[in-house]
Amino acid sequence: MRNTTMEKKLFWNMAFLLLSVILAACEKPFIDDRENAPAAPDANVTIRVAGYEMVPFDNFVVESRAAQSVTELCSRLQFVIFDGETKVNSVSQKVGDEGFGTVSLNLQEGTYRLVIIAHNCDGNATVTQADKITFPSNKVTDTFSYCENITVGAQPATYDVQLKRAVAMFRLSITDALPDEVKKMKFYYIGGSSTFDATTGRGNVNSRQTVNIVPAEGQQQFEVYTFPHDETGTLKMTVTALGSADNTIQDRLFEDVPIQRNVITQYKGQFFGSSNVSASHEFKMTADGEWAQTNEQNF
Repeated sequence: MRNTTMEKKLFWNMAFLLLSVILAACEKPFIDDRENAPAAPDANVTIRVAGYEMVPFDNFVVESRAAQSVTELCSRLQFVIFDGETKVNSVSQKVGDEGFGTVSLNLQEGTYRLVIIAHNCDGNATVTQADKITFPSNKVTDTFSYCENITVGAQPATYDVQLKRAVAMFRLSITDALPDEVKKMKFYYIGGSSTFDATTGRGNVNSRQTVNIVPAEGQQQFEVYTFPHDETGTLKMTVTALGSADNTIQDRLFEDVPIQRNVITQYKGQFFGSSNVSASHEFKMTADGEWAQTNEQNF
């Protein structure tokens, strides 16, 4: 007499095993932030960073920048592949790594979203979602990005991509000497974002950003970055010169600071030689031609 109970149990065990094998075969590979991963032996997709967006201002193009690639401007590159909202592959590179700026991957046929982030942070950005990218200690550096769909077919393909600058810069250029007792310059600003949405190329959080810079001997120029929420916007910037005990030596308020992606807004003037009042109408503001544009304001 046949043992139908045992046969049923064996049948369901075999069915479960077969289903597990099928699902494993269909699952796309996930590589979580591998450092300079070697090219897959059966790679069918190669991605190369070819350069960055050059945006002339008033038909002015800085020739010295034209030959410069983003690999010379940024110390870290992160390549992230999304299938829908799911991150399926990620490779990180640092300046000095062999093949910096190029990755080769093996992907199944289909359409994916490719996100590339180039920056100068001390560690990797967190890219678990294309629309919510954060950086170590919420520090924003000169940052470039790329976000487009790619299609993987039966034949190997190579993509040469150009990255787009994602940040605006605030530059303080002081014309008076930095007093010896100044040990730190503190920049506190609102109006920008420290979180980046690669799908729109804009910031998406109303951040309160703080950057502390220990000045080098004789330093008179200081630079901080933010992701604008739109192509243009404004910051409220407070700059404080601090002593060794974090005591305030001088502070200046810059209101309605214009910011624009790929534009340096520079305020130039005497920082220590006047009273503690709003500096927005006293400094000379310019825009730097090495980026897209310059604004300047004197005080």
